[in-house]
Amino acid sequence: MDEVDGMSAGDRGGVADLIASIKISKIPIICICNDRYSQKLKSLVNYCLLLSFRKPTKATAPFVSEQCYRRIFVEMFMFLSYGIYIKMSKRLIQVANAEGLQVNEIALEELAERVNGDMRMALNQLQYMSLSMSVINYDDVRQRLQGSAKDEDISPFTAVDKLFGFSGGKLRMDERIGLSMSDPDLVPLLIQENYINYRPASIGKDDNGMKRMHLIARAAESIADGDIINVQIRRYRQWQLSQAGSLSSCIIPAALLHGSRETLEQGERNFNRFGGWLGKNSTVGKNLRLLEDLHVHLLASRESNLGRDTLRLDYLTVLLKQLTDPLRMLPKDEAVEKVVEFMNVYSINQEDMDTIVELSKFQGHGNPLDGIPSTVKAALTRAYKDENKSRMVRAADLVALPGKKKALKKRVAAILEPSDDGLREENGDALAESEEENSSDTEDTEGTGNGEKLQSELLSLNSKGIQVEVELKSGKEKSKAKKTPTGRGKGGSASTEKKPAGRGRGGSGSSEKPGAKRKR
Repeated sequence: MDEVDGMSAGDRGGVADLIASIKISKIPIICICNDRYSQKLKSLVNYCLLLSFRKPTKATAPFVSEQCYRRIFVEMFMFLSYGIYIKMSKRLIQVANAEGLQVNEIALEELAERVNGDMRMALNQLQYMSLSMSVINYDDVRQRLQGSAKDEDISPFTAVDKLFGFSGGKLRMDERIGLSMSDPDLVPLLIQENYINYRPASIGKDDNGMKRMHLIARAAESIADGDIINVQIRRYRQWQLSQAGSLSSCIIPAALLHGSRETLEQGERNFNRFGGWLGKNSTVGKNLRLLEDLHVHLLASRESNLGRDTLRLDYLTVLLKQLTDPLRMLPKDEAVEKVVEFMNVYSINQEDMDTIVELSKFQGHGNPLDGIPSTVKAALTRAYKDENKSRMVRAADLVALPGKKKALKKRVAAILEPSDDGLREENGDALAESEEENSSDTEDTEGTGNGEKLQSELLSLNSKGIQVEVELKSGKEKSKAKKTPTGRGKGGSASTEKKPAGRGRGGSGSSEKPGAKRKR
């Protein structure tokens, strides 16, 4: 059964039915796929014996002896398991002699190279040429396959090997462009990562290395020009510059430095490395996100108004010392208390502390946490978590952070919610009433009565061991958001605008009472 890795495209339950057939079948079922590690085959591979094929080169082809006709399964297993190979041209000679064709070995080697190791295409070409000739020469094969060579799927690593190889200088310009455009995103990165390791074959004897350095400098300038062109292509959609970009970033550096590859430092393996820019770029993006979170927390604590660049360059080392030096020098209890207090003042959580430590690591320097006993680290974690259960609601908790869609009242309630079950039951009603009073920011303007009630509730929470700080916005800002109409009945509420008194008993003018204070 061929192409089993494509069954899920249109056959629902096809893999499960195939597994059921394998379980009850008494004859071998051969399942052929291109991607052994496809997720679609995750369940099927548990019921199959894996036999891997590799693509034959022009110098090799599978050999099957005559015993295969009598013991087909035994020989097939030997062929698949042990990979018995002979030269591909020899195998083609056997086929040609059996068909009555006269073909020399040089012509068959050229045929094997033109078809890129595809035995089926080689047999098809021999069959086609046998219809009009019985003697096949080298020129016949070359003329036949001049414009019908099999397309080869070249990997970026193979393309770089060919561009930098000794025969790279013999490639035609269209071949070089085809190699560089096989993967226009990855091939330039591989060129930039490995060009400095090649010793150019064109410089000959170079005792002091100046000729090589001159060629490396020219290649670096060409790669820089390719980056400028790539910006025009990616940012401004100037796709007509694609060939010019591949010329500057791939073809010129490879033409200058093609030759033998050598290692420049001890322990380096002598093969082309993967583009290190990809990993570095991913790390930079992650560090920027972590630094942005730390920056938001410091700004929200109202203890710092630094810019992100200033924080990273000038203050990150100072913050690290304040977080680690006490743990290293002071007694455990005193150090933990001091560090936790510092973290609360600047609204630094444990993730922010990890960020500060991670961004302060430099190559050649030790870990900033070296020298701190593990017991002190564990005590710091426990103290911060205990403090976090009943810690003061700071401005950092009242600021909507980027990417956080959780409502303000729910975040504050989650912070104020104590861990003890008994205390939670005592404070449940008070928190519920507080959430109702703070259900929206626009309801704060209904009078100072609600504000006084909220303050009394917060004082009750404070008396039970929970310290709270909140902000009440000014009535002038909130009066534009929501206005309550003047009531006509008994006890009707008044509008925040200055209007005549209502007609009903209890109608009043403005809701602002003399002496009413709002904490901004």
